[in-house]
Amino acid sequence: MYIPEQGNLVYINFDPSIGHEIKKRRPGLIVSKTIFNKLTGFCLICPITSTKRAFGTYITIEQPHRIKGEVVTHQLRSIDFEKRQLEFIETCDPVTWAHVISTIDQFI
Repeated sequence: MYIPEQGNLVYINFDPSIGHEIKKRRPGLIVSKTIFNKLTGFCLICPITSTKRAFGTYITIEQPHRIKGEVVTHQLRSIDFEKRQLEFIETCDPVTWAHVISTIDQFI
């Protein structure tokens, strides 16, 4: 079983979702610590969108490899990673990671 690590970019199905929550299968960024994920079976994840928004909680992936877009930090979500069947893509670049954590730190 894949255990997501902090900083992993993964594919995840965000459905079911309601209202303005991000929906469907898309990339996401794991923000919770690996040990938390391993011990609980849950992880904290931010969805990634290809839609460009001029809003401070949308963080552009600075050094894209396979995944391009913006990390939507204000839609941080706790999920059961086994049931959501995450698929590893790649590891987030350090510049984007620092910006994401700095942004989340401002509102938690």
